[in-house]
Order: sequence, then C-alpha cells, then structure tokens
Amino acid sequence: MKKFILLIAIMCCSIVVTAQAPRTELYDLIKKLLTDSTGYENVGEWAVGEPKKLPIKWKEDRLIMSEDTSINFYMSGNANITINGKTFMQGTQPLKWNIMLKGPRAGYTNFSIISSPLSNSIHPKYNLDSLFGKRPFIAKLIKSCDTKPLSGYYYYELKLPKKDIAYLKISWITVNENSAVRLDCYDAFSKYAVKLECAK
Repeated sequence: MKKFILLIAIMCCSIVVTAQAPRTELYDLIKKLLTDSTGYENVGEWAVGEPKKLPIKWKEDRLIMSEDTSINFYMSGNANITINGKTFMQGTQPLKWNIMLKGPRAGYTNFSIISSPLSNSIHPKYNLDSLFGKRPFIAKLIKSCDTKPLSGYYYYELKLPKKDIAYLKISWITVNENSAVRLDCYDAFSKYAVKLECAK
C-alpha cells in the first residue's frame, strides 16, 4: 500500500513538473526563435503539434487569427526565462514571461517576449550587453529613448551566429518602483510594424 501511495505521489509530481515550461536562458530562446541564415528570406516555423520544439508552454496548440492586421496569425504562451542564469521573482513565485509569435499562416515573422506582471526584481534600461552577457552577437543601436525616468527603449539591428539579421526593440516601463521589460523582435519584412515614438 505504501509503495502504491508513493507511486501516485511521484506521478502527480511529474505531472506538475511537465505542465510547466522548462527553464531557458533568454539568449537561447531568442536564438531558437530566429530563423537560420540560408541566403534566402525565411519565416519561422509555427510550433503547432510540436510541444518539445520550443521551451514554451502554449495556451492553445493552434494558430489563432487576429483582427489586428499587423499581427495576422499568432500563438501565445509563457516561458520560464532566466537572464544570465538569474531567475526573476514576483513575490515567492518565478516571474512569468509571456511569449507571442506573430505572422502569416506560412510562418511567423516577429515575436514578443514580455515580463509580466510588474516586478521589483526587474530593473529598467536593459540593453543587449546586460541581457546577453558574454554570449556571441553583433549589434548596431539604431534608435534609443532612454532619458525619461519611467519608460523608454533601445532599438537594435541584431546578428546572432548562423541566424538571419533581426531587429530587436527592448522597452521598459516602471510604475511604483516596479518594472516590466518587453522585447519585440522583427525580421526585415515585419520591422515596418515597430513603434519608435518616444514619450514626451
């Protein structure tokens, strides 16, 4: 009887563990989401029906059509993200990071990674050096908005090894000393949708 109860307890624990998205480093997640450099324009492959392809727990395992034409189709979920090995906390729980892949039915062309909700463990004004550490990348700062105390962004052209050039906007907002960070990443075609207004 004790063995049976122990077996049930182990099974329950394994169900809880598999239901959570596996921990992943931010750099590694972005690298997995960027398309491989082949010399041709590419789109990312949707992860429909492939739950182990990306370290993301999807809300629904299907493409959803958006009424927003700048999004078109999307998939959304959450991930357990670390930055340079650090896990961020919201109270006593790991901070949830929301992920959204967006693009035409043929494949996604851009994605967003958003820390949510606001956390006092996140600090504003993250740049690529502070997010990626010593991992390999080449970047050119295209535009910045970092003189305001409560919100701003850095917008980069980004090249990771063996990946297509991407355009990454890192933005932040602070409310009552709690901050959230958002990363929006675009390919050469979808970068028209990036919003670069600077709050006055």
